[in-house]
Amino acid sequence: MGMPMPPHPGPTDATTDVPGGRLDRLDRAVSRRLAMDWPHPRWFTLPLGGISLSANYGVLWYVLCLVPLVLGADRPLWKALYVAVPVTLVEMTGFLIKQSVGRLRPPVADPTQPEQIPLPYSKSFPSSHASMAVVGTFTLGTLYPAAVPALVALTAVLLFSRVYLGVHYLGDVVGGVGYGLAWGAAWVLLVPAPV
Repeated sequence: MGMPMPPHPGPTDATTDVPGGRLDRLDRAVSRRLAMDWPHPRWFTLPLGGISLSANYGVLWYVLCLVPLVLGADRPLWKALYVAVPVTLVEMTGFLIKQSVGRLRPPVADPTQPEQIPLPYSKSFPSSHASMAVVGTFTLGTLYPAAVPALVALTAVLLFSRVYLGVHYLGDVVGGVGYGLAWGAAWVLLVPAPV
């Protein structure tokens, strides 16, 4: 019989040594429970993963911003740009924040956590899916107020998917929502909607 293996030392990314470590540990524990302990039936995780992956790099929001063109709305290019520009800006600036913070994604920081969908190459905090979803909901909702309930539901699904599928910690998603709220509110207040 061989020697027993020592227990896994736990998360190894740079955020384990930052001030506020107790909050970080709670964030990791809650996120791990949601990503690993909750049931993950294939009939649910496959479509949820598809929705989540469709929003990588803002693709879902770029497709949705083309709806005015398809519907033959007035000023479709301006309406598409009203959505696409802030989605792109929040993604680009969020990437810079991710590089600065350097928080590893859950399956990278903790190899015992399975990779349920392909991981993006970027770091984890803040969640770009969350920030782009909030900005997309702000801008599309400004153009099409009747669509707000559907946009909020889509945003909720995306936010849930990122933690449930183990791609982000809950704190990453909360940070992304806050960042998206700041961007979305500033955009709709400062840039006139092409209605």
